Amino acid sequence: MMVSISRTVTTTKVPTNPSNIPKLHFPHSNHQRSQQTLNPFSRLQQTKILESQLVSLLDSCSNLSQTKQIHAHIIRKGLDQCCYVITKLLRVLNAKFDVPMDLYPRRAFQQVKHPNPFLYTALIRGYAVQGPFMESVMLYNLMRRQGIGPVSFTFTALLKACSGDVGVSLGMQIHGQVTSLGGFTSDLYVGNTLIDMYVRCQLLDSARKVFDEMPERDVISWTSLIVAYVRNGNMKEAGELFDGLPVKDMVAWTAMIMGFSQNAEPKEALEHFDRMLEARVETDEVTLASVISACAQFGATKYAKWVREED
Repeated sequence: MMVSISRTVTTTKVPTNPSNIPKLHFPHSNHQRSQQTLNPFSRLQQTKILESQLVSLLDSCSNLSQTKQIHAHIIRKGLDQCCYVITKLLRVLNAKFDVPMDLYPRRAFQQVKHPNPFLYTALIRGYAVQGPFMESVMLYNLMRRQGIGPVSFTFTALLKACSGDVGVSLGMQIHGQVTSLGGFTSDLYVGNTLIDMYVRCQLLDSARKVFDEMPERDVISWTSLIVAYVRNGNMKEAGELFDGLPVKDMVAWTAMIMGFSQNAEPKEALEHFDRMLEARVETDEVTLASVISACAQFGATKYAKWVREED
């Protein structure tokens, strides 16, 4: 059962000190009288400009009092039903000021009579980050019952909160939704988030299946799975993926070197380090620490001297 939410936007008194808020500049005509003769297209243009300005101001807020004052102006201007603006408000309250979702953000959401998928997703993401996670799942179910279809960010918000024994069951159900609804299996961001979810739940076979079925992959798709295999000590699978990676970055090279070093295969670690240098890929502290460890195991003074010179 959903928690009952008050219809009141906020009981906090809005500060009257104008120095606490950036100066607001709103579009207006040169002659006040001309506003009465604006055609509908001009009024729509002005509304869109105002919405963009308010979203920009919300982005620039440095404290919660400023945010509340801008919200009050949103209401005065009759934009409290604008999903675009209220979505930004919820994101700022959650991501920037970590305001508890059950208080101000939920109440602002509740005022919108016809929320769209992006507004729902902003609230779902807030609960997925802050908890309780089941509240975000309930909101997703409510959205679907109301006939509102999800967007890719809806699924990524839910999947990022799935981990452990309980989370993996929900994650699989969300994966089922991704597949059954259609259109999302080809989404690169959703695919990468599914890989990440299965890796965190230590289901590498499922992560690999998602990877293999992705029509498009980027470096994150490849390195996420390579690093997972390395951490699991499966250097054979990691090596096969690494060899197939079209463009190998520092993360992928370092993962392989570290994996071979940690799994008592120093020769392979140093061979990959040689290839990394030949490819002119930049190294970092983790790379060099793994090389030193491999040198200690293999007795390779050549590389140890090179590392000291680099330091």
